[in-house]
Amino acid sequence: MPGKRKASGKAKKVAYLTADEDLAPFGFKLKDVIRTPLGITGTVIGVKLVEASQPETARLWVAYSSGLEAPLEPQLSAGHLSDLGYKRVSEADHVHRDIKVLEEDEMAWEVRKKELTEEAAKKAAEAAEPDKKGKDKDKKKK
Repeated sequence: MPGKRKASGKAKKVAYLTADEDLAPFGFKLKDVIRTPLGITGTVIGVKLVEASQPETARLWVAYSSGLEAPLEPQLSAGHLSDLGYKRVSEADHVHRDIKVLEEDEMAWEVRKKELTEEAAKKAAEAAEPDKKGKDKDKKKK
């Protein structure tokens, strides 16, 4: 009985096709927020081909708010996704998403700015500290 071989390393991560011409057959654009027939909302992140030599096997991939990335069920050969119940959400929802992203980025910057300020203060304190130690030694010698 031959021994089982473990795969070495990770599988290559296949990049998404994100050009407008790759997404056009699905009726969506990159970063469009869409709602599935079940009411789940996701953001378009690109297209992947199941078989590289067969463009009709292309599948549209979305990122959900939970962080999960998954393909939408129908393949390109099934037809236009909007005919199957997949809809682009309103422009207001897109604006709301963009505002939320900007607020998160701003909060992350404020945290980073605070860290940098604290780090600079710590370095300044450390730089001033050796001078005090050197002066203390001189006083003890006298």
